Amino acid sequence: MTTWQGAMTLLRLEGRRSWIGLLATMALFVYVGVVIIMPLFDDMLTQGGAKGYGYDWASNFLYLSLLPTMGFIMNRSMFCYWSRDSYTRKLAYWRTLPISWNAILVSRMLQHVVVLSIVSICFFATQYSLLAPMREQLAPGDFVLYVLTWYGYSMMVGATYVYLELTMKGKVYFVVCSCYLIFYALLVLILQMTDTNLVLRTIAASRHHHWLWPGVSLALGAAVTVLIGWLARMRLAKRSLLH
Repeated sequence: MTTWQGAMTLLRLEGRRSWIGLLATMALFVYVGVVIIMPLFDDMLTQGGAKGYGYDWASNFLYLSLLPTMGFIMNRSMFCYWSRDSYTRKLAYWRTLPISWNAILVSRMLQHVVVLSIVSICFFATQYSLLAPMREQLAPGDFVLYVLTWYGYSMMVGATYVYLELTMKGKVYFVVCSCYLIFYALLVLILQMTDTNLVLRTIAASRHHHWLWPGVSLALGAAVTVLIGWLARMRLAKRSLLH
């Protein structure tokens, strides 16, 4: 079995097993978008990013922390990785099949991109269709630039989560992912000190057709995904999957 054949076999297997989890993930992000993000954005765009309302730190933190997780399906493995180290167990099972590490990595990266694409379309389409101030700020074509900018960011940071998932045991994975929240908080603090609202900056860049923003974002997302795949392959070659 070639690398591509093995990767597609795993991707189809995971797709058949996880379609309910994909629907749950889509529903979760639509809920978060409608209940939490849209009211915040509605006030922020209506006020024009006025200071003193907490829009800057809230919108920065929500987008920076939530969007990279859109490429991960809510399933049993996600909820059991702390107690049962489910991701390591899955890797160990896959290695009993006639499938190479390369095929496993390609499959996992493809799954991440596919799920991220589906959930992103659902999340941003809901946001644009229901948020009138966003439609007033951005024409449909401009909104596509806005989406692609954040999609590239989500792909880039999400790929690092995939690396952690593939190379660390469950409890270590949890601790490191928790440290990401600290990093996001520190980054938001720096942005707050410099009066930078990334959402409003992205909206302005998209409205003025700054193609460089989504271009650089997508290029970085693709490059980091490839780099992460290579680094994970080197790490997995040395990793023990025994408990």
